[in-house]
Amino acid sequence: MRENSSTTIFEKNALSCFLLLVSVIASAVLGLAFHIPVGAHTFVTAVIVTGGVLFFCDRVLLRLFLLNVCVLALWCVVCNFIFDWSYDGMYYHKEAIIDLKEGWNPFYQSSLDATVFASYPDMDLWLDNYPKGLWLFSAVIYSLTNLLETAKAVNILFIIPVFSVAVDVMKTVYQMNRQKSVIFGLLFAMNPVFICQLLTSYNDLAVGAIVIITMLLSMKIVSEKASNYTYLLLAAVIAVSCTVKFTAPVLAGIVLIIFGIWYAMKHRREPKHLVKPVAVVLAAFIAGVCLLGFDPYIKHIMNHQNPVYPVLGEGAYDIMNTNPPKGFENKNAVEKLLASVFSKTNNLPEEAPELKIPFTIHSSEWIHLSNADIRVGGFGVLFSGIFLLSLVIFFVALCHNKKIRMETAAAFAAIFLLLLFIPESWWARYASYAYYLPVFILAEACNLRKTKVFSGVTICLIALNSLFFAGCVLKTGVEVTHQLKVKLEEIKSHQKTVIVRVNDFPTHRKLFEEFGIDYEVSHTSLDDPMIFYRNTKYKFR
Repeated sequence: MRENSSTTIFEKNALSCFLLLVSVIASAVLGLAFHIPVGAHTFVTAVIVTGGVLFFCDRVLLRLFLLNVCVLALWCVVCNFIFDWSYDGMYYHKEAIIDLKEGWNPFYQSSLDATVFASYPDMDLWLDNYPKGLWLFSAVIYSLTNLLETAKAVNILFIIPVFSVAVDVMKTVYQMNRQKSVIFGLLFAMNPVFICQLLTSYNDLAVGAIVIITMLLSMKIVSEKASNYTYLLLAAVIAVSCTVKFTAPVLAGIVLIIFGIWYAMKHRREPKHLVKPVAVVLAAFIAGVCLLGFDPYIKHIMNHQNPVYPVLGEGAYDIMNTNPPKGFENKNAVEKLLASVFSKTNNLPEEAPELKIPFTIHSSEWIHLSNADIRVGGFGVLFSGIFLLSLVIFFVALCHNKKIRMETAAAFAAIFLLLLFIPESWWARYASYAYYLPVFILAEACNLRKTKVFSGVTICLIALNSLFFAGCVLKTGVEVTHQLKVKLEEIKSHQKTVIVRVNDFPTHRKLFEEFGIDYEVSHTSLDDPMIFYRNTKYKFR
């Protein structure tokens, strides 16, 4: 593969992660097509085939690929010590992972035919109809370890590329030195949404990572800094986006359109320059939809259904009917977004958003920082102040004749368009890209002497704001995990068969199984039960 001066070790590192994602998902999909369930063999096959190709094509990329396989293994160890207590994680994400690991083949059967738990409220709706790329990769990890919590280790393969691509773009496009590039790479990776979901099975982290990586790679292409590795990475990112969530390829597509319009205008007299990026993007989307994303897109079409059912079209399921907080009923999208950004951090839908003075912190906010899907103030207790301070820096830079790079201007346009395009942009999990507005402003202004002090302070505040999230997530995760282990040890000490009523969280049955407790699941209510966790209950036979 041709390499040029714009190719860095960081870009190759990001590519190695996505090659691992693509190869394992492709191996799983191909196996399912031939009635071979996912398992440890899926991972081994993917690593051997990809490693063999890289051995002859690029030894540096091979070493990075194997290094990230090791990083994934180490992260599995970490994940096993922290229980995923998120609602959707315990509800249907982990259930899909369990069923795939235990032999469910979604190509040929409904989840209702694979497990009785798919008959629980709305369970089969999500399991049968959602993109399954992350679930397949997670199920492969689960097959390797037989420990359910290790399955969420897949998230690290999105965090590493965000950091790596950001460092690469800061060096090649923004012309920063290595130290500043690494600092900004960390800022890009420390997105509060990513931190809140890193130890969960949610897929918004992956969606947000795909959007920002697409944006950064587009910057590199339009600034004429792209190599063949850049295009290969972009193709892998687009293909994977089609397997993560219905919104991922749409959001990435909007970003590509914004940058594509500028690139087309730039080369309007030399249209031949458009051939390569257009061909790569179209080929990647086709591969993502028709091959990696065969289920659900093509399967839905074959069954005469809407390809993106149940999100849009006839029979669409409205997941937002009970989720917006009180007081949002008569507000437009912009009013909701501003109310969320400038309000106290809160995840209680029955409470109306409460505006606060920027940079103030209230004791009631801390308890919500460990939630995977914070509804109001989801970017943290300091973000409203950070946002205002970044605007001051931006206007000071403009007043001192600081020219904004077209790459940054296009990024601003893409982010604002996405915020207006997505009605639920007030909810941080759906608009993680909003976090990058102050980060891009700082990337532009960090070398301007007039704003140097303010930029440094803002960078520290962004890092501190994210560290608040990390501390709360870790603290709550350790506490919940300890609470569950104590409860399981107490139940096991009775040496009796346990009857479990899982209600909303059928995945809790695996806690009893992995702890070696003799249990049975009841699909009807129990008489005089005891509380296990949340609304999962149990009694002894």
